[in-house]
Amino acid sequence: MNNLAFLFPGQGSQFVGMGKPFWNDFVLAKRLFEEASDAISFDIKKLCFNGDMNELTKTMNAQPAILTVSVIAFQVYMQEIGIKPHFLAGHSLGEYSALVCAGALSFHDAVTLVRQRGILMQNADPQQQGTMAAVTQLSLQTLQEICSKVSTEECPADVACMNSDQQHVVSGHREAVERVIRMAEEKGAKYTYLNVSAPFHSSMIRSASEQFQTVLHQYSFRDAAWPIISNVTAHPYSSGNSINEHLKQHMTMPVRWAESIHYLLLQEVTEVIEMGPNNVLSGLLRKITNHIAPYPLGQTSDIHQLSNSAERNKLVVRLRKKQLNKLMIQTVIARNYNKDSSAYSNMTTPLFTQIHELKERMERMERHGDELSEQEFEHSIHLCKLICKAKQLPAWEQLRILK
Repeated sequence: MNNLAFLFPGQGSQFVGMGKPFWNDFVLAKRLFEEASDAISFDIKKLCFNGDMNELTKTMNAQPAILTVSVIAFQVYMQEIGIKPHFLAGHSLGEYSALVCAGALSFHDAVTLVRQRGILMQNADPQQQGTMAAVTQLSLQTLQEICSKVSTEECPADVACMNSDQQHVVSGHREAVERVIRMAEEKGAKYTYLNVSAPFHSSMIRSASEQFQTVLHQYSFRDAAWPIISNVTAHPYSSGNSINEHLKQHMTMPVRWAESIHYLLLQEVTEVIEMGPNNVLSGLLRKITNHIAPYPLGQTSDIHQLSNSAERNKLVVRLRKKQLNKLMIQTVIARNYNKDSSAYSNMTTPLFTQIHELKERMERMERHGDELSEQEFEHSIHLCKLICKAKQLPAWEQLRILK
């Protein structure tokens, strides 16, 4: 596979029956379900396979259940395919799954920890006054301004997740969230309430966050085998010590998911595998960029599709061709920030000639059913980067082009 990352879903991805195909087909799945159940003295397998959806959705149940299925998906993948990732990232709860799979936290400790985390989060809103809603077709800045107008200390509303450029999640007191939604609708926004049992990543669970910090001190974290993107910073943890500090802020700080994907783009990640139930993160990824190919891994049949390298490679080739063509066009038409016109002309004239020749070559190859070699592809990207450098494009402009 190309530059590869693993993604791990959070709450809201649960469904009755999740993990059962793995349990039917893999011994390691049976072992991990048993280990998880023993860790918290609760039958997670029964809850996942035959439980009531309302029970499964309760925070204290959903968190260890989703983590268990996600870790099983990862271990099945490593056993059956084994290609290692360059990065890991988890959405909210999914960050704990990533920590386990990168070797920074033991599976037993993680199941126990997220069970305690879920209990604290659920108890922080005992009367279930809080809610969460996904808001689309509205900019982040506009939504933040609405939340600021509506929110009070008694009835807070916060932007809890920045999932894509046009999809964000509002979390807080039900009355405040409803007011935010009404104001957002007036500006053309759409919304969907989320299937969760507490207002995550909002100030309403600050008390739970403070209690959880005491719980965290009972656990130790090791350095991860691969870089893990933190929801808090949208950048990798620097060490095992930094994990504890970030997780202390994790409950109340927003999930910077779109920024995390932008970081992966800048690191030239081209493929991701979503480890766990449902395909929520794969759907979000398509709203952020079409330059990263997503593959779901939530059941046994997904392993067979991942193993079909011929079909996967066809998809990657199509994706890379589309990506390169768009990159070349955007690079050529991008604004020039270089005030030294002579130096700019000397640098770019031969580069533009090479880009033009490359596009003609790609068109000829496509007519004959041929593809660029890996070396030619890398050289093409290098030309685009040289043009960006010659134009002295700021970092944000380079990121826009990469998207």
